[in-house]
Amino acid sequence: MLRSYWNELKKLKRQKTVRVVAFIGILLPAFCTILCVNNHYRFRNLVGMNVQFGSFLIAPFLFSVLLLTMFSLEEQNGTWKNILTIGISQSTIFLAKIMAAFTFVLLFSGINTVYTMAGGIVLRNYDPDFRKVFTIFLLASLAAAAGTMPVVWLIVLLRKKYLIAMIAANIFVMFNFILVWQLTMFRCLSLPLPILIAYRIIYPISILEYTDNLRAGLDTLYYPAGKGILILTLTAVSSILLGVWTGKRQEG
Repeated sequence: MLRSYWNELKKLKRQKTVRVVAFIGILLPAFCTILCVNNHYRFRNLVGMNVQFGSFLIAPFLFSVLLLTMFSLEEQNGTWKNILTIGISQSTIFLAKIMAAFTFVLLFSGINTVYTMAGGIVLRNYDPDFRKVFTIFLLASLAAAAGTMPVVWLIVLLRKKYLIAMIAANIFVMFNFILVWQLTMFRCLSLPLPILIAYRIIYPISILEYTDNLRAGLDTLYYPAGKGILILTLTAVSSILLGVWTGKRQEG
């Protein structure tokens, strides 16, 4: 498993697509930071903005695009069947690719934290706790990625048609983000979708400074954390299993 994981990272390192995606991942946190600094927002506003746009838009985008890139490389180079013939199971390959994609989500959380802390120095109510802010972004990004995991099945299903798969994956991620955006305005509360559950269980830990409005939001968006984690876990596991099954059917 570990060797397969390192191989996937090496493949990604050589791809121009990864550099472009990484640049986008760096650009957005910088934009949010500059926006908050220019408008003299409070530090909590910057953290909240980077949770919403960074963790629930860019992180799922990075995850899905990089995962699709890894699958498309196998199709373009015709190496998928060769890998299977040397004794590596399809499940191992799937998990290695997902772990590699999650690695970039982890790196993005670090970049997001650096920009947030740098911008926060000149904002009001700055909290210089790097570990706390990094934990918020990391948990939010992982929850968002878990809520986006059905995209794994979509990518596997369409992996032989790269452009269509890329469009479909990005539409899926953007649709999820629009739902989250609506949720922040207290809409879509009745929809039990994984991405919305992810935001609802992350929202309480993303608050650095409580106000009356935020307390009202906590009451409205409340979702049992244990139940939410269970649903996200089941979503991730079932998406991976469905992806593996679909891949085997395609090769069968």
